[in-house]
Amino acid sequence: MTALPNDRPFYLLHEDKIQANLARIQKVKSATNCTVLMALKAFSHYQVFHLLAETLDGCTASSLHEARLAHEYFPGRHHAYSPAYSPRDFPEWTNYCQTFVANSLQQVEFLQHLQIQNKLEVGLRINPLQPEANNPLYDPSSPQSRLGVITKHLKNQWPKGVNGLHLHNLCENDSHSLDRTIRALERDAQFALEACQWINLGGGHMISKHDYDVDHLIQLIKYLQKRYGLKVILEPGAAVVWEAGDLHAHVLDIVAQDEVATALLDVSITAHMPDCIEMPYTPQIREGRITSEGCRYRLGGNSCLAGDFVGDYHFDHGLFIGDEVVFLDMAHYTTVKTHFFNGVHHPSIYLRHTDESYTCLKTFDYTDYQSKL
Repeated sequence: MTALPNDRPFYLLHEDKIQANLARIQKVKSATNCTVLMALKAFSHYQVFHLLAETLDGCTASSLHEARLAHEYFPGRHHAYSPAYSPRDFPEWTNYCQTFVANSLQQVEFLQHLQIQNKLEVGLRINPLQPEANNPLYDPSSPQSRLGVITKHLKNQWPKGVNGLHLHNLCENDSHSLDRTIRALERDAQFALEACQWINLGGGHMISKHDYDVDHLIQLIKYLQKRYGLKVILEPGAAVVWEAGDLHAHVLDIVAQDEVATALLDVSITAHMPDCIEMPYTPQIREGRITSEGCRYRLGGNSCLAGDFVGDYHFDHGLFIGDEVVFLDMAHYTTVKTHFFNGVHHPSIYLRHTDESYTCLKTFDYTDYQSKL
């Protein structure tokens, strides 16, 4: 029986949490008969694809390698979206995906040229100019965005041979953000809704959060189906593995400087929790609180980067060398983004099954670091 390590860092995925998230997604599917795809950009551990495939219909890939991974490990129909497809990568792309979303009218022309030989289904991404993401860095709806065609540039004419409309402007949003987006589409792009056979509403739907209004989402999907006769597609990423993974780290040393005590961990925040810096956000931890009374520690990573720390936390008791610190919700946009900066030992990845047994999915060593360079 596999045991968890107590002397080195590791990610721990929770099968029961993944299944609970999938159950909420299944409720939406059962009520609407919509298609739900796994956005591999958020989570791509192929070792658990068999769990996801019990509910989800396929994957959305944004690169050739993601497309191949989906084809090899995830049964179903796979979609592709890339800001720009490279001619060098075709026809291999077409071995893995059946539906391709273009990011521009030029890319529509490129895909339609291939369509003559390969019978590809083509969609077009539009920019609804409806900002809903909290962080401008993650908002693709600005007028200067490189993602999607602004509808006024289509001049009320949907391109011939394109039978799908794709948009993605949400980032961990609720159903009311989607409601506003649909109203923006009807205001500015009703001709597109009427011309298409399907609509892909992208990701960012936080269906798995306890306060998400699933019934409202169902109403919105049914409205699009009834009003426009559209097949509706969702491609959540984070919602599939929301709160379904942790990062277990350990205190190596405690350094006190100018009234700030920093607990140095056996992980690197910049290498192993990069979304905390890129987003940025301060993750919850199991042992302490972000703002409260108690013993304050700054949690820092074990690389030479001065900014390799995640924030200040308060604990009910002092930290000591060897203590474990567990960062919560470290599945989505975490392991897919990690890297080997400074050669800091990369955490292993484990899966906790519903029967409370464990499987080691992946370990890393020097050769992983060396082969990347």
